[in-house]
Amino acid sequence: MREGSPVALKEWAVTEEALAAGQIALLIRKGGIHERRGGFGVEHREFWIFPTGWHQNAADLAEPLHPLMDRLTPPPAGTVPFRVYAVVDDLFRITNTDVLDALEGMHPLAPPAAHYRFNYAGKPFVHALIVRAYRLPEPVARPDTLRYEGCVSWVELDEPLSTAGLQPVLSDGDFAALKGEILRRMGTAGVERV
Repeated sequence: MREGSPVALKEWAVTEEALAAGQIALLIRKGGIHERRGGFGVEHREFWIFPTGWHQNAADLAEPLHPLMDRLTPPPAGTVPFRVYAVVDDLFRITNTDVLDALEGMHPLAPPAAHYRFNYAGKPFVHALIVRAYRLPEPVARPDTLRYEGCVSWVELDEPLSTAGLQPVLSDGDFAALKGEILRRMGTAGVERV
């Protein structure tokens, strides 16, 4: 793990909460509206989670994560609280909706939202990132700047955030078991390791 990182991935605040609680270790990504021409790519293998409320709604959220929405409190205006750091453990490109259906409940999206992302822009695939989450004991607040706005996935922070003090959310054994279940459900048909 790096000593510090200026890179953050925008995710719903409820997804960040689920990662921090160890409820999920799988992210499904397609890309933001304003992504570069090639679309979303996993440009970084380690990054902070940039929690956002944009586009976050209960209808698009996996049912088991609904109670987490009640626990969320908005940060002070003009700030972003960083507390979860993710390290990509494995990465796949999924080209079969049956795989998405098999992974239901393992990632933050409700089935219709997962299928919408899969079919977005007439390109039938999504990226599936198995991530090992680490958490700070207390969030570190940074100013939210205009430079961070927009429907993009990756954000370069104004300055790196130290990874000192991070603790794994799940034990090695618990993470291995969760990853094993994800891989078992995923299978191999319509799945390509990237």
